[in-house]
Amino acid sequence: MANQSYVFGSGVTSIEGVNSFEIGNTYSQYDIVFFSGYTESNTQYFPDVTGHYYYIGTSSQVSSSSNSPATNGSNWTQKLFTEASYGSMISYQNMSYDITFGDGYYNVQNKSENSLQTKFDVTFNKRTDKQTRALVHLLEDSFNKGEKPSGAYTGIYWTPFAPYNKEHEFYIQEFDRSFDYPNVNNTSFSLYREDQSTIDWQEYFIPFDQTRGFFEEGAKYSLHDIVYLSGDYTDEEGNFTQNSLYKVQQSGWYYYTGATETTATADNGPIGDNSLWTNNEFYFDLNQGLSIKQAPRYIKHAVQNEYFIRAKDGLNINLLNMTFTLQGRTDKEAKAIVHFLEHKKGSKQFNFTPPRPYNKKDLAFFCPKWSHKLNFKENNDVEVNFIQFPINLTADAVSFTTLVTIDPYFRGSNQTQGL
Repeated sequence: MANQSYVFGSGVTSIEGVNSFEIGNTYSQYDIVFFSGYTESNTQYFPDVTGHYYYIGTSSQVSSSSNSPATNGSNWTQKLFTEASYGSMISYQNMSYDITFGDGYYNVQNKSENSLQTKFDVTFNKRTDKQTRALVHLLEDSFNKGEKPSGAYTGIYWTPFAPYNKEHEFYIQEFDRSFDYPNVNNTSFSLYREDQSTIDWQEYFIPFDQTRGFFEEGAKYSLHDIVYLSGDYTDEEGNFTQNSLYKVQQSGWYYYTGATETTATADNGPIGDNSLWTNNEFYFDLNQGLSIKQAPRYIKHAVQNEYFIRAKDGLNINLLNMTFTLQGRTDKEAKAIVHFLEHKKGSKQFNFTPPRPYNKKDLAFFCPKWSHKLNFKENNDVEVNFIQFPINLTADAVSFTTLVTIDPYFRGSNQTQGL
């Protein structure tokens, strides 16, 4: 049948000439097969792993029961099997409820724990006809799978480029392919994952193992290192103390700002008296040529003969809303920038000193959207959107009031309340 794989029941794609896997055939890189198990001595094996598979071995191989798609560690995969080209990027957009008050005051509240949405825009340039055929087939075939509730199609498992290199299930919606020359092709598409949780303290898209982990005294740290400070709830004897409460309140991600490598001590650590770390200050240098547009708020009254009267619109009439690009950053600095923004969740405040003449210290901003473009190795652009908040709340401590109720069926009729 036209516009369909040759294998009955394997799903409709625009790629023709895809045959069933056969033991004894010789397969080479980017070959595609439909695997529905195999039969030896009248016994059928692995019919439960039916689907299309892609050969990713760098050398040809004669197929056998020991290297079939059902074998762990084989050269067959159903995952996105090729690395993206330079020029690929990831974009973040926070979904929030914005509440506007008078005098320029407002509040921002995330819609849910997965409100920080991401999109990977990836390109696969200068690929051969055979590699492109396998890639396009993989993309098309993802729409044939209905393992999700209500028959929704499954995603594609992919490990993104560094520093986001942790495997996730992504979804595609459309893709583009262009033909440059014989055997030279370009393919581009967007990959979506909407269920990452912002309540995970350890990681969002940048994995925990891409950081320096937990802060340790005695370790050596250098510029843009990322650590997590974990406060102690008790002292050495297991007693809860006021000092440990302070440490708990200071727990969180910190970023090393020192110009030279330093051995960590309590004094120069994240909460030391001579700390070389920050967790609320956007400390990264800005590029030259920054352009800032301003549109102060005012009230405009129309009177007769096309004449207008303009009046001041209360307080906070000129809060800054800046979009600018941090250009040409190293891989390490770009990772620190994105990690800093990820853990501000698109709505949490941080301190930022704008360029002159707006360079007042300790102004409060939040960043609802940003993007990271991988230009080349050690060459990254991070575009950010900083919006000024009229009240700086970054220094406010977070405290919790907890009500503990003991079930009377287990402890008589007494109830205990703790604050």
